[in-house]
Amino acid sequence: MSCEQHHQQQRHIHHQQQQHHPHEHYQSRPYQCRQQQLQKPKCAHQQYSQYQEHHQQHLSCYTQQAHHQYQLWFIISAILFLIDISNSLTMTEVKIPNHIMRFKSAVLGCRYNLDGESLYSVKWYKDGHEFYRYVPRDKPPGQAFPLPGVNVDVRNSTDTKVTLRRVTLMSTGVYKCEVSGEAPAFNTVSESETMTVVMTPNHGPKVTGGRLSYQIGDVIRMNCTSGPSKPVCHLSWFINGEPANRSYLKQYEKYVVGREGLEMARLGLEFRVKGIHFQDGEIKMKCVAKISSLYFQSNEASVQSDRQHRAPALESRETIAAKSRAHGSSSAKPRSHTTLQQLRLATLLSLLTAFCTSSYSISLR
Repeated sequence: MSCEQHHQQQRHIHHQQQQHHPHEHYQSRPYQCRQQQLQKPKCAHQQYSQYQEHHQQHLSCYTQQAHHQYQLWFIISAILFLIDISNSLTMTEVKIPNHIMRFKSAVLGCRYNLDGESLYSVKWYKDGHEFYRYVPRDKPPGQAFPLPGVNVDVRNSTDTKVTLRRVTLMSTGVYKCEVSGEAPAFNTVSESETMTVVMTPNHGPKVTGGRLSYQIGDVIRMNCTSGPSKPVCHLSWFINGEPANRSYLKQYEKYVVGREGLEMARLGLEFRVKGIHFQDGEIKMKCVAKISSLYFQSNEASVQSDRQHRAPALESRETIAAKSRAHGSSSAKPRSHTTLQQLRLATLLSLLTAFCTSSYSISLR
Protein backbone atom coordinates (compact mmCIF):
# COMPACT_ATOMS: atom_id res chain seq x y z
CA MET A 1 0.00 0.00 0.00
CA SER A 2 1.34 3.39 -0.99
CA CYS A 3 1.60 6.31 1.37
CA GLU A 4 -1.17 8.24 -0.43
CA GLN A 5 -3.56 5.30 -0.23
CA HIS A 6 -2.77 4.94 3.45
CA HIS A 7 -3.66 8.59 4.11
CA GLN A 8 -6.91 8.31 2.16
CA GLN A 9 -7.90 5.26 4.20
CA GLN A 10 -7.18 7.08 7.45
CA ARG A 11 -9.25 10.08 6.41
CA HIS A 12 -12.19 7.79 5.50
CA ILE A 13 -12.04 6.02 8.88
CA HIS A 14 -11.88 9.32 10.71
CA HIS A 15 -14.93 10.63 8.79
CA GLN A 16 -16.98 7.52 9.70
CA GLN A 17 -16.06 7.85 13.36
CA GLN A 18 -17.29 11.43 13.40
CA GLN A 19 -20.69 10.36 11.96
CA HIS A 20 -21.35 7.41 14.31
CA HIS A 21 -19.71 8.70 17.49
CA PRO A 22 -19.62 12.49 17.42
CA HIS A 23 -19.05 12.69 21.20
CA GLU A 24 -16.16 10.34 21.09
CA HIS A 25 -14.40 12.43 18.50
CA TYR A 26 -12.20 14.26 20.94
CA GLN A 27 -11.47 11.06 22.85
CA SER A 28 -10.47 9.11 19.79
CA ARG A 29 -8.57 11.94 18.17
CA PRO A 30 -5.48 11.62 20.33
CA TYR A 31 -5.37 7.94 19.51
CA GLN A 32 -5.80 8.62 15.80
CA CYS A 33 -3.10 11.25 15.95
CA ARG A 34 -0.88 8.78 17.69
CA GLN A 35 -1.71 6.26 15.00
CA GLN A 36 -0.94 8.76 12.32
CA GLN A 37 2.28 9.75 14.09
CA LEU A 38 3.18 6.12 14.33
CA GLN A 39 2.34 5.47 10.70
CA LYS A 40 3.98 8.57 9.28
CA PRO A 41 7.45 7.34 10.09
CA LYS A 42 6.47 4.16 8.26
CA CYS A 43 5.73 6.22 5.13
CA ALA A 44 8.89 8.28 5.67
CA HIS A 45 10.86 5.10 6.04
CA GLN A 46 9.40 3.82 2.79
CA GLN A 47 10.28 7.09 1.08
CA TYR A 48 13.83 6.99 2.50
CA SER A 49 14.21 3.38 1.38
CA GLN A 50 13.05 4.29 -2.10
CA TYR A 51 15.35 7.33 -2.12
CA GLN A 52 18.29 5.25 -0.95
CA GLU A 53 17.56 2.65 -3.59
CA HIS A 54 17.37 5.29 -6.32
CA HIS A 55 20.57 6.92 -4.97
CA GLN A 56 22.41 3.62 -5.05
CA GLN A 57 21.25 3.02 -8.61
CA HIS A 58 22.29 6.55 -9.65
CA LEU A 59 25.63 6.23 -7.89
CA SER A 60 26.25 2.89 -9.51
CA CYS A 61 25.35 4.36 -12.89
CA TYR A 62 27.68 7.33 -12.30
CA THR A 63 30.49 5.04 -11.19
CA GLN A 64 30.09 2.90 -14.27
CA GLN A 65 30.02 6.01 -16.47
CA ALA A 66 33.20 7.38 -14.84
CA HIS A 67 34.85 4.00 -15.26
CA HIS A 68 33.94 3.96 -18.94
CA GLN A 69 35.29 7.50 -19.35
CA TYR A 70 38.55 6.50 -17.67
CA GLN A 71 38.86 3.49 -19.95
CA LEU A 72 38.21 5.70 -22.97
CA TRP A 73 40.82 8.23 -21.80
CA PHE A 74 43.34 5.45 -21.23
CA ILE A 75 42.74 4.03 -24.70
CA ILE A 76 43.13 7.45 -26.34
CA SER A 77 46.33 8.12 -24.40
CA ALA A 78 47.74 4.75 -25.40
CA ILE A 79 46.91 5.43 -29.04
CA LEU A 80 48.58 8.84 -28.93
CA PHE A 81 51.61 7.31 -27.21
CA LEU A 82 51.87 4.62 -29.87
CA ILE A 83 51.52 7.25 -32.59
CA ASP A 84 54.31 9.27 -31.00
CA ILE A 85 56.54 6.19 -30.76
CA SER A 86 55.83 5.22 -34.33
CA ASN A 87 56.76 8.73 -35.53
CA SER A 88 59.22 7.96 -38.31
CA LEU A 89 60.61 11.51 -38.72
CA THR A 90 63.79 11.87 -36.67
CA MET A 91 66.61 14.39 -36.40
CA THR A 92 69.99 12.74 -36.90
CA GLU A 93 72.44 15.67 -36.64
CA VAL A 94 72.51 19.42 -36.10
CA LYS A 95 75.99 20.84 -36.69
CA ILE A 96 76.49 24.48 -35.68
CA PRO A 97 79.96 25.94 -34.92
CA ASN A 98 80.24 26.94 -31.28
CA HIS A 99 82.80 29.70 -32.05
CA ILE A 100 83.72 31.32 -35.35
CA MET A 101 85.95 34.24 -36.25
CA ARG A 102 84.34 37.48 -37.33
CA PHE A 103 83.93 38.04 -41.09
CA LYS A 104 84.17 34.29 -41.80
CA SER A 105 81.45 32.24 -43.52
CA ALA A 106 79.48 29.88 -41.30
CA VAL A 107 77.86 26.65 -42.51
CA LEU A 108 74.97 25.36 -40.37
CA GLY A 109 74.09 21.70 -40.93
CA CYS A 110 70.79 19.92 -40.30
CA ARG A 111 70.37 16.23 -41.16
CA TYR A 112 67.20 14.20 -40.64
CA ASN A 113 65.63 10.84 -41.45
CA LEU A 114 62.17 10.81 -43.08
CA ASP A 115 61.89 6.99 -43.14
CA GLY A 116 59.16 6.93 -45.76
CA GLU A 117 57.50 10.25 -44.99
CA SER A 118 57.43 13.19 -47.36
CA LEU A 119 59.23 16.40 -46.48
CA TYR A 120 57.03 19.43 -46.02
CA SER A 121 59.55 22.08 -44.92
CA VAL A 122 62.87 22.85 -43.25
CA LYS A 123 62.99 26.12 -41.30
CA TRP A 124 65.87 27.92 -39.61
CA TYR A 125 65.50 30.33 -36.69
CA LYS A 126 67.85 32.68 -34.85
CA ASP A 127 66.71 33.61 -31.34
CA GLY A 128 63.18 32.57 -32.29
CA HIS A 129 63.03 34.53 -35.58
CA GLU A 130 62.83 32.68 -38.90
CA PHE A 131 65.50 33.63 -41.45
CA TYR A 132 65.50 30.72 -43.92
CA ARG A 133 62.91 28.28 -45.22
CA TYR A 134 63.17 25.34 -47.59
CA VAL A 135 59.92 23.95 -49.08
CA PRO A 136 60.48 21.34 -51.85
CA ARG A 137 57.26 22.14 -53.74
CA ASP A 138 57.97 25.89 -53.88
CA LYS A 139 59.76 27.50 -56.81
CA PRO A 140 62.48 28.20 -55.85
CA PRO A 141 62.44 25.92 -52.82
CA GLY A 142 64.82 28.07 -50.74
CA GLN A 143 63.78 31.46 -49.37
CA ALA A 144 65.61 33.87 -47.03
CA PHE A 145 64.08 36.45 -44.71
CA PRO A 146 65.91 39.62 -43.59
CA LEU A 147 67.26 39.54 -40.06
CA PRO A 148 69.98 41.73 -38.47
CA GLY A 149 73.31 39.91 -38.29
CA VAL A 150 72.21 37.13 -40.67
CA ASN A 151 73.27 37.21 -44.33
CA VAL A 152 72.10 34.01 -46.04
CA ASP A 153 73.86 32.70 -49.13
CA VAL A 154 70.77 31.17 -50.78
CA ARG A 155 72.73 29.65 -53.69
CA ASN A 156 74.85 27.63 -51.28
CA SER A 157 71.93 26.65 -49.01
CA THR A 158 69.81 23.50 -49.28
CA ASP A 159 67.44 21.44 -47.15
CA THR A 160 70.38 20.04 -45.14
CA LYS A 161 72.53 23.16 -44.74
CA VAL A 162 72.39 26.94 -44.71
CA THR A 163 75.40 29.17 -45.39
CA LEU A 164 75.89 32.55 -43.70
CA ARG A 165 78.24 35.08 -45.34
CA ARG A 166 80.64 37.30 -43.36
CA VAL A 167 79.26 36.80 -39.88
CA THR A 168 79.46 39.76 -37.50
CA LEU A 169 79.21 40.19 -33.76
CA MET A 170 75.44 40.53 -34.23
CA SER A 171 75.38 37.00 -35.66
CA THR A 172 75.91 35.54 -32.19
CA GLY A 173 72.80 33.74 -30.96
CA VAL A 174 70.80 30.52 -30.65
CA TYR A 175 70.13 28.81 -33.99
CA LYS A 176 67.39 26.20 -34.42
CA CYS A 177 66.61 23.80 -37.25
CA GLU A 178 62.99 22.63 -37.55
CA VAL A 179 61.94 19.81 -39.91
CA SER A 180 58.26 19.05 -40.66
CA GLY A 181 56.68 16.12 -42.49
CA GLU A 182 53.77 16.24 -44.91
CA ALA A 183 50.05 15.99 -44.15
CA PRO A 184 48.07 14.61 -42.46
CA ALA A 185 50.39 14.10 -39.47
CA PHE A 186 52.71 17.10 -40.00
CA ASN A 187 55.22 15.52 -37.62
CA THR A 188 57.86 18.05 -36.52
CA VAL A 189 61.30 17.67 -34.95
CA SER A 190 63.80 20.39 -34.02
CA GLU A 191 67.16 20.98 -32.33
CA SER A 192 69.09 24.13 -31.45
CA GLU A 193 72.68 25.18 -30.68
CA THR A 194 74.45 28.43 -29.76
CA MET A 195 76.95 30.08 -32.11
CA THR A 196 79.34 32.78 -30.84
CA VAL A 197 81.20 35.10 -33.20
CA VAL A 198 84.70 35.90 -31.92
CA MET A 199 86.76 39.07 -32.26
CA THR A 200 90.24 38.49 -30.83
CA PRO A 201 92.48 41.14 -29.17
CA ASN A 202 95.12 42.92 -31.23
CA HIS A 203 97.84 42.07 -28.68
CA GLY A 204 98.61 39.69 -25.86
CA PRO A 205 97.80 40.25 -22.20
CA LYS A 206 99.71 42.93 -20.29
CA VAL A 207 101.33 42.26 -16.92
CA THR A 208 101.73 45.23 -14.58
CA GLY A 209 103.01 45.76 -11.04
CA GLY A 210 105.72 44.05 -9.07
CA ARG A 211 109.44 44.71 -8.46
CA LEU A 212 112.64 43.24 -9.83
CA SER A 213 113.57 41.39 -6.64
CA TYR A 214 111.84 39.96 -3.57
CA GLN A 215 112.85 38.18 -0.43
CA ILE A 216 111.01 35.62 1.67
CA GLY A 217 108.06 37.23 3.46
CA ASP A 218 107.47 39.93 0.85
CA VAL A 219 104.09 40.17 -0.91
CA ILE A 220 103.95 40.04 -4.70
CA ARG A 221 101.09 41.99 -6.29
CA MET A 222 100.58 41.90 -10.05
CA ASN A 223 97.73 42.39 -12.52
CA CYS A 224 97.07 40.84 -15.92
CA THR A 225 94.82 42.72 -18.36
CA SER A 226 93.56 41.38 -21.69
CA GLY A 227 93.01 43.41 -24.82
CA PRO A 228 89.50 44.33 -26.05
CA SER A 229 87.70 41.29 -27.46
CA LYS A 230 84.35 39.61 -27.95
CA PRO A 231 83.67 37.51 -26.01
CA VAL A 232 85.91 38.44 -23.11
CA CYS A 233 89.19 36.53 -22.72
CA HIS A 234 89.59 33.90 -20.04
CA LEU A 235 92.66 34.78 -17.95
CA SER A 236 94.77 32.46 -15.81
CA TRP A 237 98.00 32.76 -13.83
CA PHE A 238 100.89 30.26 -13.66
CA ILE A 239 103.76 30.25 -11.16
CA ASN A 240 106.87 28.40 -12.31
CA GLY A 241 104.78 26.57 -14.91
CA GLU A 242 102.08 25.42 -12.47
CA PRO A 243 98.55 26.89 -12.15
CA ALA A 244 98.45 29.47 -9.37
CA ASN A 245 96.57 28.65 -6.19
CA ARG A 246 93.02 30.02 -6.29
CA SER A 247 93.61 31.84 -3.04
CA TYR A 248 96.31 33.86 -4.83
CA LEU A 249 93.87 35.17 -7.46
CA LYS A 250 91.98 38.44 -7.25
CA GLN A 251 88.92 38.68 -9.48
CA TYR A 252 87.79 41.91 -11.15
CA GLU A 253 84.64 42.74 -13.08
CA LYS A 254 84.98 42.86 -16.84
CA TYR A 255 84.38 46.22 -18.47
CA VAL A 256 83.05 47.19 -21.89
CA VAL A 257 84.85 49.52 -24.29
CA GLY A 258 84.12 50.90 -27.76
CA ARG A 259 80.97 51.13 -29.83
CA GLU A 260 81.01 47.43 -30.65
CA GLY A 261 80.77 46.50 -27.00
CA LEU A 262 84.18 44.81 -26.79
CA GLU A 263 85.12 43.47 -23.38
CA MET A 264 88.32 43.58 -21.32
CA ALA A 265 89.24 41.28 -18.45
CA ARG A 266 91.63 41.75 -15.54
CA LEU A 267 92.93 39.16 -13.09
CA GLY A 268 95.11 39.96 -10.09
CA LEU A 269 97.83 37.83 -8.49
CA GLU A 270 98.73 38.39 -4.84
CA PHE A 271 100.69 36.08 -2.54
CA ARG A 272 103.36 36.08 0.14
CA VAL A 273 106.74 34.82 -1.02
CA LYS A 274 107.98 31.55 0.47
CA GLY A 275 111.19 29.66 -0.02
CA ILE A 276 109.50 27.05 -2.19
CA HIS A 277 108.54 29.72 -4.70
CA PHE A 278 112.15 30.31 -5.72
CA GLN A 279 113.63 28.07 -8.37
CA ASP A 280 117.28 28.74 -9.18
CA GLY A 281 116.94 32.05 -7.38
CA GLU A 282 113.93 33.38 -9.33
CA ILE A 283 110.15 33.17 -9.61
CA LYS A 284 108.54 32.97 -13.06
CA MET A 285 104.95 34.19 -13.35
CA LYS A 286 102.98 33.82 -16.57
CA CYS A 287 99.54 35.15 -17.54
CA VAL A 288 97.58 33.32 -20.26
CA ALA A 289 94.65 34.81 -22.23
CA LYS A 290 92.40 32.37 -24.10
CA ILE A 291 89.20 32.37 -26.19
CA SER A 292 88.07 28.83 -26.98
CA SER A 293 90.56 27.31 -29.43
CA LEU A 294 90.75 30.43 -31.63
CA TYR A 295 93.00 32.62 -29.48
CA PHE A 296 95.88 31.85 -27.11
CA GLN A 297 98.44 34.42 -25.96
CA SER A 298 100.61 34.75 -22.87
CA ASN A 299 102.99 37.16 -21.16
CA GLU A 300 105.65 36.29 -18.59
CA ALA A 301 107.38 38.19 -15.81
CA SER A 302 110.19 36.93 -13.59
CA VAL A 303 111.60 38.26 -10.33
CA GLN A 304 114.82 37.38 -8.54
CA SER A 305 115.60 36.60 -4.96
CA ASP A 306 116.73 39.67 -3.06
CA ARG A 307 119.75 37.75 -1.69
CA GLN A 308 120.59 36.39 -5.10
CA HIS A 309 120.27 39.87 -6.51
CA ARG A 310 122.61 41.45 -3.92
CA ALA A 311 125.26 38.70 -3.98
CA PRO A 312 126.54 39.53 -7.45
CA ALA A 313 126.98 43.18 -6.38
CA LEU A 314 128.99 42.20 -3.32
CA GLU A 315 130.96 39.73 -5.35
CA SER A 316 131.68 42.30 -7.98
CA ARG A 317 132.97 44.76 -5.40
CA GLU A 318 135.20 42.11 -3.86
CA THR A 319 136.40 41.15 -7.29
CA ILE A 320 137.16 44.77 -8.13
CA ALA A 321 139.07 45.18 -4.85
CA ALA A 322 141.02 42.00 -5.47
CA LYS A 323 141.80 43.11 -8.98
CA SER A 324 142.85 46.50 -7.68
CA ARG A 325 145.19 44.91 -5.16
CA ALA A 326 146.54 42.58 -7.77
CA HIS A 327 147.02 45.48 -10.14
CA GLY A 328 148.65 47.55 -7.38
CA SER A 329 151.17 44.85 -6.44
CA SER A 330 152.02 44.15 -10.03
CA SER A 331 152.56 47.82 -10.76
CA ALA A 332 154.64 48.36 -7.63
CA LYS A 333 157.26 45.95 -8.82
CA PRO A 334 157.80 47.68 -12.16
CA ARG A 335 157.97 50.99 -10.35
CA SER A 336 160.72 49.72 -7.96
CA HIS A 337 162.58 48.13 -10.86
CA THR A 338 162.46 51.36 -12.83
CA THR A 339 163.79 53.38 -9.88
CA LEU A 340 166.81 51.04 -9.49
CA GLN A 341 167.68 51.40 -13.13
CA GLN A 342 167.45 55.15 -12.83
CA LEU A 343 169.82 55.09 -9.81
CA ARG A 344 172.27 52.95 -11.67
CA LEU A 345 172.13 55.23 -14.68
CA ALA A 346 172.59 58.29 -12.50
CA THR A 347 175.58 56.72 -10.75
CA LEU A 348 177.08 55.80 -14.09
CA LEU A 349 176.57 59.31 -15.38
CA SER A 350 178.13 60.78 -12.26
CA LEU A 351 181.14 58.48 -12.61
CA LEU A 352 181.52 59.38 -16.26
CA THR A 353 181.24 63.03 -15.40
CA ALA A 354 183.89 62.67 -12.70
CA PHE A 355 186.15 60.71 -15.03
CA CYS A 356 185.80 63.26 -17.79
CA THR A 357 186.51 66.10 -15.39
CA SER A 358 189.66 64.42 -14.05
CA SER A 359 190.91 63.63 -17.55
CA TYR A 360 190.38 67.22 -18.69
CA SER A 361 192.28 68.57 -15.68
CA ILE A 362 195.27 66.26 -16.35
CA SER A 363 195.42 67.31 -19.97
CA LEU A 364 195.63 70.97 -18.96
CA ARG A 365 198.65 70.29 -16.86
